[in-house]
Amino acid sequence: MEKSISDHNLANGTPRQLPTPLDSSPGSPFAVATPTNSPPEVAVEIAAPQPRVPRNSRSLQRITHACVSCQKKKTKCDGAKPTCKLCQRAGTICIYARSRRENQRLRFHSLEEKITVYESLLQEIISQSTPENIHSIRDAIHRHFQVSPDFFSTLLASKSLSDQHISQPKPGLSLTRIHLTRGSTNSKAPALAQQPPIQVKSIENWTWLVDNDVASHLLSLYFTWENSTWHLVDQHMFIHDLERGRPRFCSSLLVHTLLFFGCSFSYNLTRITDRREEKALGERLYAAIQQQWTAEKDSQNLPTVQSSILIGLLCCTFGLDKLGTNYILHGAELSNRFDLNKANSAYFLSGVEDDPTAVSNCQKLVAWAVFDIQALACQVYRKKPIWKEPPSIGFTEEEASALDEGGEWRPYPFQTPVSQPYLYTAAWIRSELVAIVHDIACFSLKFPGAVLGDSDWDYGYSLYQRLLGWRARLPWTVLPRHNTTPHALCLHFYYQATLVSLCENFLLNSSMSPDGCRSSRFDPLIVKSHAMDTFGSLVLLFKHYHGWKSIPIIMLHYFCVAGVHSVSKLHPHEPKWSLVLESSVVGLWHMSLGWGRFCKAFLRTIGLVLKATNPDPSLVPPRATAVLDQLSGSLWTGVDTSSLAADYVVHHIPDRFGQNLGPGSAEYKAHTLQSLLVTMEGLSITAGSAR
Repeated sequence: MEKSISDHNLANGTPRQLPTPLDSSPGSPFAVATPTNSPPEVAVEIAAPQPRVPRNSRSLQRITHACVSCQKKKTKCDGAKPTCKLCQRAGTICIYARSRRENQRLRFHSLEEKITVYESLLQEIISQSTPENIHSIRDAIHRHFQVSPDFFSTLLASKSLSDQHISQPKPGLSLTRIHLTRGSTNSKAPALAQQPPIQVKSIENWTWLVDNDVASHLLSLYFTWENSTWHLVDQHMFIHDLERGRPRFCSSLLVHTLLFFGCSFSYNLTRITDRREEKALGERLYAAIQQQWTAEKDSQNLPTVQSSILIGLLCCTFGLDKLGTNYILHGAELSNRFDLNKANSAYFLSGVEDDPTAVSNCQKLVAWAVFDIQALACQVYRKKPIWKEPPSIGFTEEEASALDEGGEWRPYPFQTPVSQPYLYTAAWIRSELVAIVHDIACFSLKFPGAVLGDSDWDYGYSLYQRLLGWRARLPWTVLPRHNTTPHALCLHFYYQATLVSLCENFLLNSSMSPDGCRSSRFDPLIVKSHAMDTFGSLVLLFKHYHGWKSIPIIMLHYFCVAGVHSVSKLHPHEPKWSLVLESSVVGLWHMSLGWGRFCKAFLRTIGLVLKATNPDPSLVPPRATAVLDQLSGSLWTGVDTSSLAADYVVHHIPDRFGQNLGPGSAEYKAHTLQSLLVTMEGLSITAGSAR
């Protein structure tokens, strides 16, 4: 019982009382012998035994720091303060030196005080600075913020700086924040760029909605992913005038428009669906665009032309292509007023500060871009072109090759892989294709009002030969096996889509059967089939090299073409088309996060075509099914359909919905997107009621 009680006390933290060290009772081995003649024993007072302190308690009483005197004498110090017992007995001065931890803590507090003083000094300098030198001070602070964001966060958030419109970059809208997010997640994704390829220092001359860091990030996204396809904005001249505050190649309207595009390309590395910051800034930018457009829409200058066309493309992504094409054609009309397409344009006469070669290159790039976009709009939306013929200016092959020397392309915000883009060579060879696209678009305007005749077949054959000749002349620098940059792949998308567009004129408007309408020289059914097969392969190639996070806006069109066509090609022996369907659906879903309603309208179209053709469910990829199921009501409603104003023509749609028609069947027709969705959703509702 005694043992158990003692154990119980130990378990509860109570020290156990032990026997005294010496037992003087008779018979004990420790008994002390007393001589017989010795004086009588004197009782000696023995100190009460001290309880044994457990190991954990003893560790708390350990002396961790001896005084200087005891350290020198190497004696045991009791650590008492202000004077230990040994120093008190010896009458010496007792001094304790600081420990290493105390020294570190003292230095830390000293640095904190210095930082506070420096921040106060910087704030006073900025508050007393003049408008002429405030920009250089602010830029210096932001450069240091790139290196030490945590240290400068307090400074950037201070009121004196925020009054000068210097704010800490917002999540998802600057490269700095992307770095911070990446660092917190330890992601194994490719390395990020250390700084944006485009760095501006004077954005406040054009807008107060963003600072230089955010503007540099968003403009870099636009010029990396979007502008390289068409070169609608010459990067060199735009940045040159932006920094100098000149309105010749830059304007507040154009700046806000490009920043809006940049927001559509921006995303959160860790949560791609979290676009609250992008949407909030996008709403403010779009409000500024609407306000400035009213004042500048009739200005006969290049930035207004570029802004008008870009706003038109945005409207098309909103599902308002009837309005969007008007903006595009308005921009083309404005450019005619100052002869953008002619070599003797007074607008492009070089000024004293301008490089004549740079101004000439700018005119060539932008003129063909305007002609390109209006030709594509005429082809896709069946609009009459403003420009009746191609520009009279352009690059030669030798000029393009020389300008491409030393060029690099990186998939910003990542720094690898690095490619030689051959941007000018692609622009030169694309201009030849655009001229053919223009002619095909004008030819298509005859239908469906006219009847195909022999002369039409002869002209169609000549256009087909021109396309084949263009393909045969392609330099190796823009072939997919050598150049997989987005603009190079989009060039081949454009070629294959043009073949399909040419063939559709004959397949949809011939009164004869498919066999009867085939020419001995030109078989549109076979040509279209081969073109679509290559088109599907290009979708998979684009996904392999670039993924779906940053995608040029033209890929909306290409995803729709590939996605709808892939439904008619689903077959157990052709697994490629299941992959194409998945890539197109997922690509449109990613684009819907940054662009407008058109992405969802395309997804809804693909979903309804799938329902109408009713393929084997095992052939439809699960990821595609998951995305399309969300468009069945929660993300797309009848209100969305009725608010569309889309003349966009969707091809390869079964003419008799609900029947599973074979691939390549002549029963596949073309319909405008708006009428198609209204019709198919009505049939879907009817079919659902019947079940």
